[in-house]
Amino acid sequence: FRKDFDFISPAWKNLNISGNLTLVESSIEMTEAEFESRQTFERSGEEVTRTRAMAGQSPYVINAGIGYSNYKAGIDAGLFYHTKGSTLYIVGMGLFPDIYIEPFHSLNFSLIKKLGEEHQTTIDLKVSNILNEKTVNVYRSFGTRDEIYSSLNPGTTFSVGISHKF
Repeated sequence: FRKDFDFISPAWKNLNISGNLTLVESSIEMTEAEFESRQTFERSGEEVTRTRAMAGQSPYVINAGIGYSNYKAGIDAGLFYHTKGSTLYIVGMGLFPDIYIEPFHSLNFSLIKKLGEEHQTTIDLKVSNILNEKTVNVYRSFGTRDEIYSSLNPGTTFSVGISHKF
């Protein structure tokens, strides 16, 4: 969806919100070798079925943003949020558990200012990962607590750029 705010007042015509939500339910049928290896190491109370989550497929994706765009003034700005659900990253076999990518909440800001009569010069400012989130991958196995496989803090990044069209 995308909705401009001009319904509130004409003064707000350059402001908008946008977003989307994707919900996915997917699974794949395991090969005989994968199914048998999971059955061999089946724990008490666990029921191994012939299907599992699809690797790389998140159960949901959320994007949302608030933006300001004024062509005459040469300004485009926005604050954008993105996340997705826990996603199977590496398929485990036998004794080795599956590894999942945990949700990462990304909040980013962008400001672009165009200068000159024909907007030939552009200055842009970007701030990424404003929430200073970590990326975390976990081992996930039946009846156990998730354990960290890897964790990385990419930090908050800032960039400034300038370009000119001749």
